[in-house]
Amino acid sequence: MWKYRCKTHLLALLASFGIGVLFGLITYFVYGDTLQVYLQEIAREAGLSSAEFAVVRDLMVNPALQAGMTGIVFAGLVNIVFLAQYVASKSSYAPLIFIVLLLMASVYLLLAGIVLLIPAIVVCIYGMVSLKSSLSFQRQQRNFSDDDEIVRIYKIHHTLDENVKKVALECKKNVHKFTVVYTLGVIAALCVLFFVQNFVVLVLLLVFLFMSFNYLMRFFANSLMPIRLLLYQNCDPEACASAIIYYSTNRNGKVKLKNRILLAQALIYMDDPQLAMDVLIDYSRRDQASLLQYWSLMATINYMLKDEDALDRCKEEAGKVRMNYGVQGVLVQSEELASIQNKVDLMNGQFNTCKKYYLQALQKARLPFQQVDACYYIGMISFVEQDYSLASMYFEKVISLGNKMAFVQKAKHFQSKINAMAPSQDADEF
Repeated sequence: MWKYRCKTHLLALLASFGIGVLFGLITYFVYGDTLQVYLQEIAREAGLSSAEFAVVRDLMVNPALQAGMTGIVFAGLVNIVFLAQYVASKSSYAPLIFIVLLLMASVYLLLAGIVLLIPAIVVCIYGMVSLKSSLSFQRQQRNFSDDDEIVRIYKIHHTLDENVKKVALECKKNVHKFTVVYTLGVIAALCVLFFVQNFVVLVLLLVFLFMSFNYLMRFFANSLMPIRLLLYQNCDPEACASAIIYYSTNRNGKVKLKNRILLAQALIYMDDPQLAMDVLIDYSRRDQASLLQYWSLMATINYMLKDEDALDRCKEEAGKVRMNYGVQGVLVQSEELASIQNKVDLMNGQFNTCKKYYLQALQKARLPFQQVDACYYIGMISFVEQDYSLASMYFEKVISLGNKMAFVQKAKHFQSKINAMAPSQDADEF
């Protein structure tokens, strides 16, 4: 899991170092005279000789040295933040401990970040190389090279809906706005930490920035909602997948797939589990939540492929995940584990247990695609149990709500079988 963080970590260190160097140069040229006066006062108080003062002055007023030191300080600060995020994924108490240390021993945290810079860079490079090698091997096994190849295969299997291109481009525009504002917020946070001396004001500003970042993250989540609703509300996985492809295509026509979880869901509801598995190979499993999502979707894919051993492995790996989000995290994990267990039960033919699960899921379902999913499996189980009237009722719901989901064609197939078995009888006589 940590390997998926390495690239972002390394790029953040390099970017923060560059910003620090620029900041140091600006500070030198703006406040250079003031710094020399300040050094002279310190030299008098310390009783330094003229020769000693000359050495200190040459070091402190050297623009290259000052810019480099400022860059290292900025990189050390970013480094300790990333390390804290990694530790926070392992323990629910880590964020609280980090905040306390930030307020009570910020200097020591900064020193720790600077000392760990070189080890962090080495580990990040190793993680990136190791991950790239592993992903390349998996792609070779699946007979594709990159995301452009996935899109080419998608166009062979399905239709690329051009009607959603405008929606995708609007979402991309909103995400670009979020990126700019978020970057400015990070710069503002760094300026607050370095320039605000009053402790009370510092705490108030940090709280304000923390709340602002939370709001920005909500904005980011909502910025992709029009694409999600194509599947969740309209039950149109083809349009959803097309929108993601348009969203992921840059001006040069190169594709770097985004939101792979949603794309994999759309492909599952288009009855294309093989391509969904290909999409998930490069899915970034950066934290416990993304890891749980990955194994949950892989369980659905392996059930569709009738791979019992792989399904059991998905159940085992999902059980190892530890969601450090309090009661909410426990509930989310229990729901995902119940979903995977239900796939195992379906594979083993425990239809009574599965039917109860889907009836409860139908009661909880708030979105049309969830209702279609539950209704289809209830209808299928009822058909296997030869309760044809109940099966027909739920298949009709699937057909009326399912729009372009693959369940619609399957439901029509089962309906035709029911009608063929007793064409002269109505559904109540089965």
